[in-house]
Order: sequence, then C-alpha cells, then structure tokens
Amino acid sequence: MLNFETEQKTIEIGNVKLGGQPGENPIVMIATVFYAKHAALLNEKTGKFDKDILEQELNDFTELIEETQLQGIIDVVGAYPEALIKECEFVADKVEYPFLVDGLNDSSRIPAMEGLREKGLLNRAILNSIDENTNNESLQALKEIGVENAVLLTFGNKYIFPHQKLKFLKETLIPKAQKANINNIIVDTAVLDLPSISINFETTGLIKRELGLPTGFAPANAIYGWDFVKKYGATPRCGAIASIMTYCAAAPSDFILFGPIKFAKCVVPAIALISGVNSYYQKRAMRQKISERNPLKVIF
Repeated sequence: MLNFETEQKTIEIGNVKLGGQPGENPIVMIATVFYAKHAALLNEKTGKFDKDILEQELNDFTELIEETQLQGIIDVVGAYPEALIKECEFVADKVEYPFLVDGLNDSSRIPAMEGLREKGLLNRAILNSIDENTNNESLQALKEIGVENAVLLTFGNKYIFPHQKLKFLKETLIPKAQKANINNIIVDTAVLDLPSISINFETTGLIKRELGLPTGFAPANAIYGWDFVKKYGATPRCGAIASIMTYCAAAPSDFILFGPIKFAKCVVPAIALISGVNSYYQKRAMRQKISERNPLKVIF
C-alpha cells in the first residue's frame, strides 16, 4: 500500500503539506498540549499556564521535527473558549506550525475560532472537529466565521468498521464540511480502543484508496492507557508507544496524533524512519518526485 491508483490530494495549511502518495510528503506529527495532567497547565478555566515549561517543550519538539525533517502541528486542547484562544495565541507566537483548535464541543470550539479570526490566526487554525454531533447551526457559524481548515472525525456508534466509516464520511461529514465552505479537510478515522486500531489501519488505507484525502488517526489515548506494559518500566513502554505509532504510519497515515508533547523523543525518530523508507520507495521504485523537505535526505 505504498502507491495508490487514485489521485491523492495534498492540502497546505501554513507551512505544512498534508497528504499525497505515501512518502511524497513527510508524515505530520501532531503533539498535544494542555491535556489532562499536563505540567504546564495551571488552570484549565482561565487558561493560566507555565509559559517556561510550555516554551521548552515546544522548542524541544521543534528541534526534533527540524532534525528529522518531518512536519509538525500542535494540538491545543481546551474546554473554555477564552482560555483556548489565549493558549492558541501563545503557541502560534512560539512556533510556525499550524495548530488544532481542540475544544471539548462546539460551544468551546466555535467561539475560539471566532476569536482566532479576530487575532488574524484563522489561516493556521484547524477546527477539531466536524463530527456526528455538528449541527446546521454550527455549520452556519463556521461558514460566517470563514473557517478554512477542519478535521472530519469518523466516530459514531453506527460507524465502527471501515466501510461504515467510509460511508459516513462520504454521506454525512464531507457534505457538512461543504455546507460550512471548508476547503481543507483532513480525516481522523477515530480510534475506539487499543485492539481496534487494526480497524483504523484498514480504514485509513480504504479512504486514501477511494477518496485520496489526507487521512490519519490518534493512537494516543489508547496506548498511554495500556496498563499491561507499565510493569516493565519506562523504556519498554516507550518501545510499545513507538511501535503503535509506526503501525499508524504504515497504514499509511499522512498525520499521527501521537499525544502528549513530552513523548516526542519516544515517537518522532521512529516515524522519521518509516517516512524516510516510504519516500525511498516513491523516489527509486516509482520514479516519483518527493518533497524537498524529507527525512530520506537527512536520517540515513
């Protein structure tokens, strides 16, 4: 599954290119900040945080991304609009990457997107997400705000298996994005739990094969909550985390929501390896052009 007959769409958000044939563009690593128990987060409601801790984490992440020549996005999590705006603004000031506006629901996400428009940051902001619960009122609000970028989340009790998720995407989520006039869409195949990640693997390939859209998923919550491996200590746990992320990369995913930014060193080098070997195949076996920025050019 290293080359698809269907034309693969590439979208550009800020300095990031998402999509294309596997290896055409570097995999995008999405690191989460302000998650539950994040050391930098001091008050979720007011958006008070330790700027020194967060800035150091962002610097470390940026250094890894630049050394490996992967691509980066920051996932900014928040339940309160004013706090979410404040947090996104700080992140946008410290790094050049786009960022996910990862609100708890539309009552936090939509006001945050409106606030980011007023601050001139809408072009780098990615709504996370349009999903089963996004109603017409929310879609109209997103249209009026002028939201450009959004994640489509294929989650729902009726949409468990790959063809169900594909149908849901085609018949419900894409029309919702079109109604909101959102041009840049990326698809999250919605992880349920750790063993079912095999379903996400198959769904990702199916969506790219059928629709050619930038697609990926988020193994983070599932793997970090896996208690079995914790008894072996930090190093084996890091290996397990890296293994599930490389499984995600091999799906093949265009992006990976790998979870807490503090785990970047555990994950990013491993994904650089997968991204690099995918690029080797495109360049040597398929005789296809690959991006100028590419792990293949620096890690071997």
